Amino acid sequence: MSDERKDLSEKIRWLLLLRVVILSFFLGATALFHFFQAESDINYLIGLSVPLILAYAISIGSALLLPRLNHLRAFAHAQITLDVFLITGIIWITGDSSSPFSFLYNLAVINAAILLFYRGAFIAAGSSSLCYAALLVWSQHWLQSGDGTPLSWAALVTMVINIGSFFAIAALSGFLADKLGETQKLLKEKQIDFQELDAFKEALLQGIGSGVAITDSQGRINYFNQQA
Repeated sequence: MSDERKDLSEKIRWLLLLRVVILSFFLGATALFHFFQAESDINYLIGLSVPLILAYAISIGSALLLPRLNHLRAFAHAQITLDVFLITGIIWITGDSSSPFSFLYNLAVINAAILLFYRGAFIAAGSSSLCYAALLVWSQHWLQSGDGTPLSWAALVTMVINIGSFFAIAALSGFLADKLGETQKLLKEKQIDFQELDAFKEALLQGIGSGVAITDSQGRINYFNQQA
């Protein structure tokens, strides 16, 4: 397995773990809050469990399938797409435009940047924007009014601000992920250079006929060849 493939595979595993941890925390906290309310709705609690069960099922299935895949980049794109659709479903269940979970799109964008750098971040931001805008238009433009009246000014401003944040975070996280990738690549190259230099030093010192010892500034011996 190449280093790039191994690195991407490890990132996907972390994505699968973070997906269930984050959704378990936020959906669990929301369910607990509604459970202790005076008029808790059991149907609302059941609705919250649906995306959580789906997240667990998708993550477990993806983890089992991951070692058998050859096209990891396509699989990473599919995982980000699943996250966007899953988040859209959560927002729809928890109140559409009034849902507190629209920020989860930003986490999907950040995950895409970690996996696929700039391109993945902006693809995730674009798909998140389309899903979020379609959800708001459908919920307020058709369900609430029923006659196709335009969106309210407050809903339009909220949608524009959130979509703008998706692309702003995509640019920032893509930049940081790209710089981190370059730093890791440079570090690996330096490690290879150091290993080659150390091997050359070892071969050179062992090839000398006489004994050689190397000391530090305090006179302590920290290396000697076989002859010494």
